[in-house]
Order: sequence, then C-alpha cells, then structure tokens
Amino acid sequence: MQKRSLEISCYVCGAGAFGVFFRWLQDQMAFDEAGLAERSVFNYLVPLAILAAALLFNRFIEQAKAEKLYIPTDYCQALRNEGRLFAMARWACGLVMALGGVLLIASCETDKDAKLMYILAGLAIASGLCYPLLLGSANDKYGKLRHPTLACAGTVLPVLLFALWLVLCYKQNALNSVVWSYLIEIATTIVALLAFFRAAGFAYGAVKTWPTLFTIMLGVMMCIMSLADERYMGMHIIMLGAALQLLMYEWVLIMNMQKKAPKPKEERLPEDGFERLR
Repeated sequence: MQKRSLEISCYVCGAGAFGVFFRWLQDQMAFDEAGLAERSVFNYLVPLAILAAALLFNRFIEQAKAEKLYIPTDYCQALRNEGRLFAMARWACGLVMALGGVLLIASCETDKDAKLMYILAGLAIASGLCYPLLLGSANDKYGKLRHPTLACAGTVLPVLLFALWLVLCYKQNALNSVVWSYLIEIATTIVALLAFFRAAGFAYGAVKTWPTLFTIMLGVMMCIMSLADERYMGMHIIMLGAALQLLMYEWVLIMNMQKKAPKPKEERLPEDGFERLR
C-alpha cells in the first residue's frame, strides 16, 4: 500500500497547489485598491477547484471500495507507522505546528485580540507536541493502546485549536462586508476542524473510516489553499503544520488498508435422494 499512499498523497498535494495558486490570483486580481471585491473569473475558479478536488478524493475512495479494501477501526491497526522515517516525519509535523505557536506569541502582542491569539498559540504548541506521541502510541508491540484517556485528550487539542480559530475569524470579520476576503479561511478552519474531529474517532472508538479519510484529504487541500491569504506568519506556519499532520494521517491510513477476505462458498445438499446418488 506504500505505492498507493504515495500516489494519492501526490494528488492531494497537487490539488492543494492548484488551490493555493487560484486563491493567490484571486487575492491579486479580484480586489481593487480599496480592498473591495470585483467581478472576476477567479471567484468561480476557486470554488470549482475545491469541488473538483472533492470529486477526485471521492473517486479514490470509491475505487478502494470496489477493490474490497477497508480501513481497520482499531487505533493501532489503522495508525501503525513503525520505522525511523515515520518517527522523523511525525516529529517534524508536530514541531512545525509548535513553532508556529511560538512565532504567533512573539508577534501578536499588539493585536486587539491578543488574548485569544495567545490561547490559540498555546493550543498549537500543545497539539504539535502531542502529535508525535499520539502516532507513536499506535506502534505498541502488543497492538493495544496503553493510555486511551491521554490519547483521547491529545486528539481533542487540534479540534479546540480550529474551533477557537473559527471564533477568532468570525470576530475579526464581524463588520467586514467583503465576504471573499475571509470565506476561504472560514471554510478551511471548518474542514480542518472536522478532519481532526473525525481522526479523533480512532482514539474514542467511534470512527467512520471512509468519511474520515475523505475529510482528511480535503482538509490537506484546504489548508494548503489557505496559505495564500494574509495573516501572521505564526498562523501561516500553524496552518502548514495542520496540513502536514493531516497528510501524514492520510498516508498512514491508506498504508494500513487491508483487503476483505472472500466469503466461503456454502455447500448445498441435494434436495432429494436421487441427487445424492449422483
């Protein structure tokens, strides 16, 4: 499944690259000097890019279903990622988000919503440091999650992070009449929140595997697209860290897919004695 993970991850990152390009062009060409939205083809291309990515990701899932593949619902089976390369990758993903939190604390002290941003930064640091530990706990040699309560608490942190980000975005744009200036950020925080929420289902033992994989792939794409918007550098890095974390979730889930065993054929006895004699 490593080849499938690489292939689908490339498609997801490619969709994010197209998304961030279209969003950047929209920011450059669809707004006038006063910051007001103008009629532009990119006001249609941006949502079409998101829709096309969603249809593509759904096609990957339907193809996996047609091949009778499934994602295990058990935490350790679904998220097992053994080896030094995976250890380096999960620590890198976590530290990127934690670094974003540190940079946000250093740069937002003069902001009118500084208190909310400090909490946001703290959640980002905690989420970043917990992420490698959460994925590492799936590599237990006995195949059992040893500290489920801590795992549940750790998976909730990024959900709280993006829930607060959503509140902050609404608060900052409460009087902003230019919807396109903040619409993508709101959509991204909602999708990322749902992606981490569904990923937390593995720790809570209440997971819907295919919707989880779809939301995670769409979350990666949206987080990359949102990097085109203007915000604090720390928030950019937090968003990048979220994209990397969701991308690793997606890679690991696809890598750990299994194929359903064929059902044994039932042998039917002949209906009468003459059939038995034959």
